[in-house]
Amino acid sequence: MNHKNARLGKGVEEIVSERGLDFLLPKAGPAGGAGGEGRPLTVSIDLIDPNPYQPRLRFDDQKTASLAQSIKSEGVVDPLLVGLKAEGRYELIDGERRLRAARLAGLEKIPVIIREASDDPAERLRLALVHNLCRADLNPMEEAEAFARLEMEFAYTHQEIAEIIGRERSTVTNSVRLLKLPDNIQDDIRYDRLTPGHGRALLGLSDQDLLNGLREEIIVRKLSVRQLEVLIKRLNRKKFPSRHADGDKAYYEELAASFSSRLRGLKVKIDAGKVEIFYTRPEELEWLIHQGLAPAHDKEVNN
Repeated sequence: MNHKNARLGKGVEEIVSERGLDFLLPKAGPAGGAGGEGRPLTVSIDLIDPNPYQPRLRFDDQKTASLAQSIKSEGVVDPLLVGLKAEGRYELIDGERRLRAARLAGLEKIPVIIREASDDPAERLRLALVHNLCRADLNPMEEAEAFARLEMEFAYTHQEIAEIIGRERSTVTNSVRLLKLPDNIQDDIRYDRLTPGHGRALLGLSDQDLLNGLREEIIVRKLSVRQLEVLIKRLNRKKFPSRHADGDKAYYEELAASFSSRLRGLKVKIDAGKVEIFYTRPEELEWLIHQGLAPAHDKEVNN
């Protein structure tokens, strides 16, 4: 099957609201005596294998324990979605956290609904990605990694990924850009110490040697994204080539000579943060005023 022809025509949110999350899955008829389409059955929990294309890598132990406690008292209310494998085994399509919680709760059997599992790895990743995104289960770095897999392993464009998940192309592009950050800062975003906005701002820092020091400042001072952007602009302005450094007399003299030639030969002096233009006759001052290079009220003549 051509994975690029499997794209959804509408955004995820619109499809879910109109037809339900289950509509996103491929349909299947009865299989292996499992009963009709969409009918839940109970299977041994040990026969369910994890989804190798699961984009979600982080599972909150506390939330899983809380769900396990609920399962002990109420059972698994929402059946897992699985595909059939050889030798009577199943592959999980959706419900990793429920499966983990059920195991933690000591269940031996669990309700599932069988759906046809695609042989196309891109389609399987797409389905897992869509389900997790619909439930807001993925952290920002898991999203970025899933998008990058669709791009690198299966040749999806950012526009095609955006159409699958119902978001803007720029959202996908900005998400993937987070993978350019150092691993420790990616982990900060993964574990909610920094936001994706902080990460995108840090990508604009010209001096990467400052990155870890700035990271500490963000966390300690609890800087907002806007505050960080202002700070990075300030740091980038200070990061000039060495010839721009204060005290580089030859460089400033060269600039002054070039500027003087554009000012009819008037004397120009440039120091760091200051430009002085010298004139000797009133008409020279008037010309400077006309050029917008001197205040109109200044009638004093410099000799």
